[in-house]
Amino acid sequence: MAELKNNTIALIGMTGCGKSSVGRILAKKLGAVFVDLDDEIIRRHGEIKKIFSGLGEEAFRKIEAETLRDITFENSEKITVLSCGGGLPTYEPSRELLSEMCTVVWLRRNADSVLADKNVLERPPINGDPENYRRLLEIRYPIYRKTADYSFYNAFPQRTAATIVKKLELIKK
Repeated sequence: MAELKNNTIALIGMTGCGKSSVGRILAKKLGAVFVDLDDEIIRRHGEIKKIFSGLGEEAFRKIEAETLRDITFENSEKITVLSCGGGLPTYEPSRELLSEMCTVVWLRRNADSVLADKNVLERPPINGDPENYRRLLEIRYPIYRKTADYSFYNAFPQRTAATIVKKLELIKK
């Protein structure tokens, strides 16, 4: 069985790669707590689009890092599967928290299939622009690669979650 840092599996990757879908399935398979970091930020601080437009990305990244730290400490007694925002690892304090306190799993997905989803395109900081998504992808991939303990391609969330369980030996046979 893999040693989970702080009992936390943090899922990272681009917007639309399936972090929330895979995370919910993975948590269910493990009998773990599932936390969507974006949902927690909304619950604690309000809408993400309003934070971006009112305070800017730097302020949002600080809020995101604080929420990551809080969630990791609050749930350390039980296994937690944490779906992180796509840009979280781009902020160095968040990367440091991930490395110190979480087992980090990077999920990847075909960019064309992500871009076919109009809901994904509307999320900040993509803001409806496919070229913006591709530019962010180019910037973020090396960061994800450097941050991750494990990496999985996600086309089918059920299969991806099962593969993560098997690879990390999270359920004793």
